[in-house]
Amino acid sequence: MLDTFEIALFAGLGVLFAIGLIVLARWSKTRPALLAAYALIAISFLYVGFAIRAEDSETWIGFEMTAVAFFGTLAGMSIVGSPWFVVAGLLLHAAWTLYEHYLGAGQAFAPAPAVMATVGFDVVVALYVAFMTFRAKNENAEASAPDRKLAARSQNRKGAAR
Repeated sequence: MLDTFEIALFAGLGVLFAIGLIVLARWSKTRPALLAAYALIAISFLYVGFAIRAEDSETWIGFEMTAVAFFGTLAGMSIVGSPWFVVAGLLLHAAWTLYEHYLGAGQAFAPAPAVMATVGFDVVVALYVAFMTFRAKNENAEASAPDRKLAARSQNRKGAAR
């Protein structure tokens, strides 16, 4: 188990990686949900690599591949559908990683610093994708709203806005 300073340090490192992904998304003008989906798949495979070091590696690799299938499905659904799937996938992955690899049996092979960095990364990227999704929705709503004009009768009334 890590102490409070180490948790903050490694979660902060994950936040720095998330900022790097955000900068890449803005620089390349790529949908943030698309890059986040690819990152979710890559991070899931990272834990398969950690499982190779486990004492009972065959079981753990199968277990981690199941997680890859689950999170990969959410990532794929966000690529062809709603970006909310990747937001849910990232938040679930953060909770899963914390539960299974920091507090659970997976701590035998997953390094605690990597777990904390993953949690920091997942949460920040999920919040960014959610923010950008809300922002895009509001921009689309404002662009499609018709300009409201006063009725002709109201425009000719005394005291009407000039």
